[in-house]
Amino acid sequence: MAAASENLPPLSILKPLCGDEPRLYECLHSFCAQDYPEFQIVFGVREDDDPAVAVVERLKADFPHRDIQLVCDGHVHGANLKISNVMNIMAQCRHDLLMVSDSDVEIAPGHFRAMATEMTEPNVAAVSCLYKGAAAVPGQIAALGAMNINHWIVPSVLLDVAMNGIAPTLGPVLMLRREALDKIGGFKVVADHLAEDHEIGILLHKVGFETRLSHSTIDTMVTETSLGALIRHEVRWAHTVRAVRPTDFLLSAVTWSLPVMLALHAFFPTLVGGVLLGLYVMLRLALHRVLLARFHFASPMSGWLVLPRECLCFFVWLISLFSRAVVWRGHPFRLLPGGRLVPLE
Repeated sequence: MAAASENLPPLSILKPLCGDEPRLYECLHSFCAQDYPEFQIVFGVREDDDPAVAVVERLKADFPHRDIQLVCDGHVHGANLKISNVMNIMAQCRHDLLMVSDSDVEIAPGHFRAMATEMTEPNVAAVSCLYKGAAAVPGQIAALGAMNINHWIVPSVLLDVAMNGIAPTLGPVLMLRREALDKIGGFKVVADHLAEDHEIGILLHKVGFETRLSHSTIDTMVTETSLGALIRHEVRWAHTVRAVRPTDFLLSAVTWSLPVMLALHAFFPTLVGGVLLGLYVMLRLALHRVLLARFHFASPMSGWLVLPRECLCFFVWLISLFSRAVVWRGHPFRLLPGGRLVPLE
């Protein structure tokens, strides 16, 4: 094991931050506490008085032996403010193996090792991993948000990989080779894209690189406390899918057919319709049990919430079908076909 550890390349972690949020310290702590031979963590904020700065200073005190740096730089490189932050951080990254990660992600102790071992083949340019939803605040709203990730997004990603044979590049934690990133033009080529992770994967495949989906999974925090906030967040996700994969967006309606089936059966009740409705509910609940058995979810939910959650999914899909506005961290944008952002301010 020690010999294998010596073969793991040094790693630079890029952590763009924006404000305080529930469990921020715990999420960042999970990165600082990793068992990995050599790594640095570079945090980035846009303003010196960002509340996240205090959290980073606490981590520096708790991990004095860690190579932890903080970049305060408000320079904007494009409409995607996360990527602008990442580009400002890049100047302090010393290593050729990079990991870009969102602030609301919590990982297990051996996660760096698990992802780095997936990069052993020279043609593999990027590795990402499935993310599971975890309610970071009490209440049913955050739990419903976590359920959407765990019971709809996770299965859709696995189905996509099984059907297309191509591993996606998922943004919550994405490991990249600097050489491959430079070959596609660096982060600046995705500075105006909402789904920068998806665009990076497309560009890597165009120049002949491969991507992998790690066997290791992560938890992403769901922090919404109101239904309106949750819907706005999920509408933004739906807009992203609609912009970069419009056919998949339209076909996704079949994964939350329950509201349509209920309406049809209420207005046009038939024996066949009732049987089909009952069969659909049984299959949906069976999938719920399979997922609970297959994955360790930090926020498992009772089966009775599956059906109202599916109705909420359909409502979010309808809203995103007839709108183009996107709000990210309080900033309004218009989303163009292909996933490009145009600021509305």
